Amino acid sequence: MSLNILSEILTNIGKKHDLFCDLYMQRSTGHFITIEGGRVEELAHGTIEGCGFRILRGNETHFMHTHRTTANRAIRLICNTIEPLGIKVKLPSAISEEPLITTGGGEISQIDSGPLRNLEKVILNESKYIKKVTLKLSTSQKEIAIVASNGNLVQEVRYLTRFAAHVIVESDGKLFSGYNASGYSVPLDRFLKLANIGSTALSAAKKALLGLECVPCPAGKMPVVLSGEAGGTMIHEACGHALEGDIVYKDYSLFKDKIGEEVASPAVNLIDDATIKDAFGSYKYDDEGTPSQRTTLIENGILKAYLSDVFCNKMWGLPLTGNGRRESYMRPPTARMSNTFLLPGSEEPEKIISRVQYGLFAKKMGGGETNPTSGDFVFHVDEGYLIEDGEVTVPVKGAILVGNSAQVLKNTLAVGNDLGFDVGLCGKNGQYVPVTDGQPTILIKELVVGGSDI
Repeated sequence: MSLNILSEILTNIGKKHDLFCDLYMQRSTGHFITIEGGRVEELAHGTIEGCGFRILRGNETHFMHTHRTTANRAIRLICNTIEPLGIKVKLPSAISEEPLITTGGGEISQIDSGPLRNLEKVILNESKYIKKVTLKLSTSQKEIAIVASNGNLVQEVRYLTRFAAHVIVESDGKLFSGYNASGYSVPLDRFLKLANIGSTALSAAKKALLGLECVPCPAGKMPVVLSGEAGGTMIHEACGHALEGDIVYKDYSLFKDKIGEEVASPAVNLIDDATIKDAFGSYKYDDEGTPSQRTTLIENGILKAYLSDVFCNKMWGLPLTGNGRRESYMRPPTARMSNTFLLPGSEEPEKIISRVQYGLFAKKMGGGETNPTSGDFVFHVDEGYLIEDGEVTVPVKGAILVGNSAQVLKNTLAVGNDLGFDVGLCGKNGQYVPVTDGQPTILIKELVVGGSDI
């Protein structure tokens, strides 16, 4: 059975019963290694494959999956999903056991532990205070095919490679840590040419060693400068999720019904773009077969769009933006970010800092929590410094930023001409997908900075 025949079956089901359905097929192969203490701590290699079939009928979602990609198993999956709904389907007279995925991705490269072991030694030799170095490298190849009742029929091979370094420093019984990561949607051999894993690991070590020099962060309301190296964590968590269509229309977002309204400073331009070449959150098609695109979410402070998938399109009429994403064939897709970032402005970062008499310079952000309904957030600062008389001075520890995303957007006084990116795995509804977050240096008029009492 060919994918074209499956496409005809699903198209007929969709037209006859006024519904949307899609079949997502996946075959993934991956390698993963962890180096720690001079040895290979973890080493894994595996392949998973299967199909997920979904039906959208009115406001109902029906979904089932199977751990095979043969034509016979796919047809059985479709029948097992639709028959309880009273839907009949005319099947081909003969259904083979041939695999449906024929994208021919080939074999992916094995990971060599030698260079990683050598890198661990280099980092350990940076300082006598460095006690532990953990290096992780993963690479995967995902072959997918998507057939949908709206006529979408696509095949794609996706690659994803990521390196992460975690360094722990000890002095006088106190522990400090530093973390850094890099990633691209490319095979391992290309990743090693694009990324400088030595620089990534060294940056993690320097961040950990900085803890030896830190003073407690003062607490209070003050201006905050977020560095271009901060990676856009605040933009992603405090703003990006609140612009995902399902969050908006389930009344969980402060941005509901505000298209065309001024929601931010005129200096703010927010983009989601899955078409960026080799970026960690990029793809040619989303997991519903919609072509990826660049979406302007906020333009000169005006809210322009929400991120949507087929469900958002069917339920609320949102234009498709190519943001229907899923972790694997075992889960249905939802509206998700891809590569989300603020466009750079015109000011030099040094000039922005010089405008602050006393405040906080957040160079690297950590984790945090945000409420998309109210916009309230709390974020940890992994690497921060005081700004005194327009200059970055002493490093601080324990800094926490407390605020509201709507206020931050409107109180963004300046946007730098630099642009930094960070990579990660974004969680939503129990699913994790690769994303990139980015921002230039920005000046926020005022935030509550948690730390020690002055």
